[in-house]
Amino acid sequence: MLNYLFGFNARIGRVAFFFCTFVVGLGFVMLAYGATGNVPSSGRMDVLLAQASASQPLLFAFYGVIVICFMLQSMRVRDIGWDPVCIMAGWIALMVIDWTVAQKFPEYALTYQHTGTAVGALANAALNLVLLFWPSGGLYKEQEPDDAGSDGAWPSVPPAAATSRIARIAGGEFGGKAR
Repeated sequence: MLNYLFGFNARIGRVAFFFCTFVVGLGFVMLAYGATGNVPSSGRMDVLLAQASASQPLLFAFYGVIVICFMLQSMRVRDIGWDPVCIMAGWIALMVIDWTVAQKFPEYALTYQHTGTAVGALANAALNLVLLFWPSGGLYKEQEPDDAGSDGAWPSVPPAAATSRIARIAGGEFGGKAR
């Protein structure tokens, strides 16, 4: 059941992933603007974060956006042809380790306000670039050149059963008897 809940068995292409992520982010920014009354670039970020953390609808929307983005990323990883259970669990583990290192050793954090290191930021950037630009795969298995016949031509595939039935019917043979 969790496979379908988190999108582990679904697929989403590059363009759809980009537009869905963009729309979700734009919707959250519009909600944040409506809840706080300030645009993120019009003031100090610490004041805006304090206003946002006091808004219960904005907190629920924030966690909803996290779940939606996680589902979109899982679907895109599946579309690439990788196993999202392994990739997403590894990515979460890397982010937890990165957060722990940044908390225990603040000199490794990006700035005093960040809870991550440069390694975590590069890993996130690499994952997002892969999700945006890596071609879809795993849908169709291309035939390897080793499978070709000895003369280099593709091996002949026997006709399907439906094809032979249609040929018999078109030839005038019904129910095993010729007319």
